[in-house]
Amino acid sequence: MTLLRKGLGSALLLSIFSLHAGALEDQYRTVITRSLYMLNDYTLHSGTYHFDGENGQGDVDLKNITIPGTYFFGDLFEGFRPYVEGAVGYSRYEQDDSLPDGSDIDLTSLYAKGGGGISYNFSPGFALMGGATALYLGSDGDYSGNDPRSKELFDGRQNNWLYDLYARAAFHPTFQGYRPYLILTAHYLTFDYDDSSIGSDHDWSGNLRAGIFSHELTRWWGMPLKAEIFINGSAVDHDLGERLGFDTAWSGGSTVYWKIGSLMPFDWLKELDLTFTIKGTLSNTNMDGYNIGFGLSLMKF
Repeated sequence: MTLLRKGLGSALLLSIFSLHAGALEDQYRTVITRSLYMLNDYTLHSGTYHFDGENGQGDVDLKNITIPGTYFFGDLFEGFRPYVEGAVGYSRYEQDDSLPDGSDIDLTSLYAKGGGGISYNFSPGFALMGGATALYLGSDGDYSGNDPRSKELFDGRQNNWLYDLYARAAFHPTFQGYRPYLILTAHYLTFDYDDSSIGSDHDWSGNLRAGIFSHELTRWWGMPLKAEIFINGSAVDHDLGERLGFDTAWSGGSTVYWKIGSLMPFDWLKELDLTFTIKGTLSNTNMDGYNIGFGLSLMKF
């Protein structure tokens, strides 16, 4: 009987340990997936976002700062134009009382994104694009508890990747100096986690963005000022939605572009804009956010 009790006790402890470890790994996947996905999304990559806590955990605060850039080359041959794109930025993920031992999650990250593709212009106002990008997220965790597995996942240096294969259709006519647009994008995403025991996840997502660019509104110190009004919808597949905590998100707002490239010493920076954005974001569940602030944008067409 004593041996049986010991055996049952050992099995119970092993079961509890396995559940604990599995829950930690799921939590880690959620944290990293949210950071990578939102930094990769054209509309969500900058801003302050709030997720309601679940199962007694604290709320999540996620802050992203991004400087993006896209450069289109001349025609490779009739109608086809190659391009490169990239971004650099900063992210901070904070959640109080979120780990099983009551510790907090605190990840500070720097990231870089690069890639490119090719655009085929059927007409001056319609194009199809296909491309690929890789996003690197280098994070430093600050874990103060004593649980060994939590320390492995949430403390110290981590290197995570997101690979994005996408296809895009863009409608962008010009009307009396204004440039309305409608852009539909489909993404095939691969999340490659630092912890080898978790491996990778493969998911689908889509974006629909509509808006309008103004003509030149005025000039400040001889440099043109333009504006954009936009709305963006993002949708993800079920598995990705389970990790993110939302299936759909909507953003809307306005950006002012002040072309300061004439102040730059290099020709490749002549299209640089100083931007000011006001944006709000809502999801179908527990996420909301906003972005009010200045930035830099390099878009060469």
